[in-house]
Amino acid sequence: GVLIMAFAPNYGILMFGRIFVGLGVGFGLAIDPLYISEIAPAPHRGRLVTWSEIAINVGIVLGFSTGLFATNADPDIAWRTMFGLGAILPICVIFLVMFVMPESPRWLISRGRVDEGREILKK
Repeated sequence: GVLIMAFAPNYGILMFGRIFVGLGVGFGLAIDPLYISEIAPAPHRGRLVTWSEIAINVGIVLGFSTGLFATNADPDIAWRTMFGLGAILPICVIFLVMFVMPESPRWLISRGRVDEGREILKK
């Protein structure tokens, strides 16, 4: 979605990219606390969900900051740069998450992988 926006040749394609990104962010905001509450031990759940909310706010500040830094750039390129830079941090985080975060135990059990789900819950 971010790349669609950064390379959009016209307004319609830009809005399509915005809708695509909006849906992704919306799903992420809904799933993130659910995943945290499913994986985290009970004493740490509230704190971890709070960190998730703080990360969202830090992301908003970074988004506005890229807009601030792009004010002196060529207007034809500045908006594309802002959208393009919006892809760097999420790509890095998604890449790291693939190796660190376990599968959802609920998802594993629903797929018949009960032993794997129980093993994750024991951790």
